[in-house]
Amino acid sequence: MNSRHHLRNWSLAIFVNLLWAAQYPAYKVASDSMGVAALNFWTFVVAVLVLSPFFIAERRRAGGKRLRRQDLMPFLLLAGLGLIPPSIILAWGIANSTASNGSILALATPVMMVGMAFVLLKERPQRFFLVSVALALVGTAVISWNDISSASFTGDLLMGNVAILLGGAGSAFYNSYGKKVLETYTEMEALVYGYVIAIVMCAVISLMFDDVPFYHVTHWPVRAWVGVLVLGGMSWGVAMAVWMWLLKRLELTQISVSVYLLPVLGVMLSALTLGERLTALQVVGGLVVLGSAYLCSAQPATADPVQT
Repeated sequence: MNSRHHLRNWSLAIFVNLLWAAQYPAYKVASDSMGVAALNFWTFVVAVLVLSPFFIAERRRAGGKRLRRQDLMPFLLLAGLGLIPPSIILAWGIANSTASNGSILALATPVMMVGMAFVLLKERPQRFFLVSVALALVGTAVISWNDISSASFTGDLLMGNVAILLGGAGSAFYNSYGKKVLETYTEMEALVYGYVIAIVMCAVISLMFDDVPFYHVTHWPVRAWVGVLVLGGMSWGVAMAVWMWLLKRLELTQISVSVYLLPVLGVMLSALTLGERLTALQVVGGLVVLGSAYLCSAQPATADPVQT
């Protein structure tokens, strides 16, 4: 990979994680008023609306495959195992655990991505990549040290902690299995078809479990809808479109380390928007994570490189 493409991919990974970092305050604002399933129902609806112009233009330009009934299974798996866990199950887990526990357990997500890439994609990480992952993990732990020191994994929080891990496993599955789907379908097809099925699933879950089902649109305040627009338009819309573009062109193990940029950017956003002070340890940890992500994007992470 030449230096220009390397810098482009690294910059795009930072951009994606910056948009993903915006989901934390957005989820906080919206979930104060909306049930988890209703919130994600409307989030995926907004994401589909944002992506639809690109989806339609892509199909007109390239003549995308017509979706047949027998083609539904990959998107059912993407939605059921890759979208519902990191949206509904993860949100439920955080609500029934603690933010500190969530921060720690989230460190396992890139590691699970590497494991699923090995199982589903036959990617075999090189020693250099494993060292980079270890450095990124250390840097992220330094940034999250306050959360780590105050975490609790008592029995009362067990179910919430398990749900958080399932959410991370869902993200790992979506990325690994999604890369296989991208061998047949375009980025927009994988996103939009998966989201549409997730919308149906969220609607059913909302009807069954939410105190206020998804269709009571006048029940929630404007601030909740602003959160939905940020989530659907930025985190699940634009960010996922760019992420899928990267996923199709790079190895999953190669870009998995970039997920560790999320807490780095989250801390920076908090410092800029909420006036929180950065400690020297957080700055050092952030630089370590940024360096590790940059190194991993510079060369193939496995012994058998893919075309970029």
